[in-house]
Amino acid sequence: MRNTHQPISTRRFQATLVVLLIWVVVSLLHWRPETRWFMVGLTAVFSIQTIRMLMAKPAAPVITRLAEPPKVSILVPAKNESAVLSALVYNLYQLDYPSDRLDIWIIDDGSTDATPEILRQLQTQFPTLQVYSRESQGGKSGALNAVFPHTQGEIILICDADALLPGNFLQQTVPLFQKPSIGAVQVRKAIINADINFLTRCQQMEMCCDSFLQTHRLAIGGMSELRGNGMLVRRDILEKCQGWNENTITDDLDLCFRIYLAGAEIEFLPTTSIQEEGVNNWKNLWFQRRRWAEGGYQRYLDYFPQIFTLGWVKEIDLILFFLLQFLLPIGLVPDLLWTIFYRDTPVLLPLQTILSIILTVAFMAGLYQYQNLRRLSLIWATIQGSIYMVHWIPVMIVTTFKMCVQSRRSPWVKTEHMGCNNTNNKGLSNG
Repeated sequence: MRNTHQPISTRRFQATLVVLLIWVVVSLLHWRPETRWFMVGLTAVFSIQTIRMLMAKPAAPVITRLAEPPKVSILVPAKNESAVLSALVYNLYQLDYPSDRLDIWIIDDGSTDATPEILRQLQTQFPTLQVYSRESQGGKSGALNAVFPHTQGEIILICDADALLPGNFLQQTVPLFQKPSIGAVQVRKAIINADINFLTRCQQMEMCCDSFLQTHRLAIGGMSELRGNGMLVRRDILEKCQGWNENTITDDLDLCFRIYLAGAEIEFLPTTSIQEEGVNNWKNLWFQRRRWAEGGYQRYLDYFPQIFTLGWVKEIDLILFFLLQFLLPIGLVPDLLWTIFYRDTPVLLPLQTILSIILTVAFMAGLYQYQNLRRLSLIWATIQGSIYMVHWIPVMIVTTFKMCVQSRRSPWVKTEHMGCNNTNNKGLSNG
């Protein structure tokens, strides 16, 4: 596996080269009409892939009872998490899993608030709770790498400090590792404070949409993705991947590619969920999505061309989502300029149409399946979710151009947690 500790100048060059190539291709499609046959062919291939994905019938993962449960290490990176840590630790000690097979670690990642004191109090209540304290360095990946050698579990569960898990979480997820090809499992995520405002409601809708897409991508042999919170990874796969990449700001998305390149698969489990806080204002959403956009895009640069050696089925799936999620927003800029100044027809309209269809179907099906919305409520929620998702376009455009000019790596910035889970424990279900 290629070393991903690339200098910032290399990434800056790669990002700039991609932007220039996209602008050249879009300009060529406008300038030479005969080249639009390329767009026709691309649209045809992606339309077939989209139809296959949206019409797929995912099979529910088979969960069998374990004769001898493997040891599970639960890792929780915590930097200034005094508002949420107590609720999470109480929650973890209520999991329906043999206590002698659990190895629970909280990593105090250089906290400057009341986190250290709270952890000392929690250790008096839960003597088996293990705390690893360190000076913050390397972000979340650095915290996980620091504690990993001290853990004992065959399966590693990573949770964010604001998480809440149903009691049967491990009973539902750990048995999936009986299939030798499975290297990691991601569960469906839900927003615990979804009823606060428009943004948190839309983030809950987004999670439903994501769950639909994950299961349907897997159903046609495509790729699944880890989401950081509520992801389980086999120890031997983590060792093969050499732990978490500290040279990225999205450890989960980076690890996805490393797991696939290690020859393992990622399973997605929609029948159980982990709850977390959604950000409740536009400023925090902007910074969170900027981080997701940069880390998600950066991994394609870091693992190119390795990631396009996984077989044509996964490659088509990968290219479809890379193009629609990361490259299309960049291409909209020159496409708009040509359309305005030369009164030409937008050449990227077919790809925009495919993306709109995918999102509309995924929102409607996801909300129908996971939030039980029907009729007008379902239509109205889909409209709101579609409007909300437009934010990704300016996020991706700004992030891409920032990557072309930045002179140093972006720091890992955590999302602030307010402690919504302390008042919503009763809302946690096993579904």
